Amino acid sequence: MKKICIISVITFLALGNIFQFAFNHFIHRFSGDAVPTKEVALEVGKAVLAGAYGEGVLNLEPFNVQQYYSTNAWVVYGTLPDGLGSIPIVVINKRDGKILKLVMGSF
Repeated sequence: MKKICIISVITFLALGNIFQFAFNHFIHRFSGDAVPTKEVALEVGKAVLAGAYGEGVLNLEPFNVQQYYSTNAWVVYGTLPDGLGSIPIVVINKRDGKILKLVMGSF
């Protein structure tokens, strides 16, 4: 019984070391931006807006995308055909893709 416990502990430690080695040496670590371009930001923004406000919000095209370098974020916003009312706005962190703000408001 004692031998089985010792063998189990040694096996457990060996497997842990193997997994740690594999993680450190063979798994690619992402180092770029999650939302690198205007085109990606537009698609992410439209998907978020459609999920939050329904597919009808996609009728507020054309959608505009602006990058704010000071906050490292993309701002995606719709356009009203007659200029009256509210527009959907979503702010996306360029680095990790987090949604920083999601509102219906004036820009």
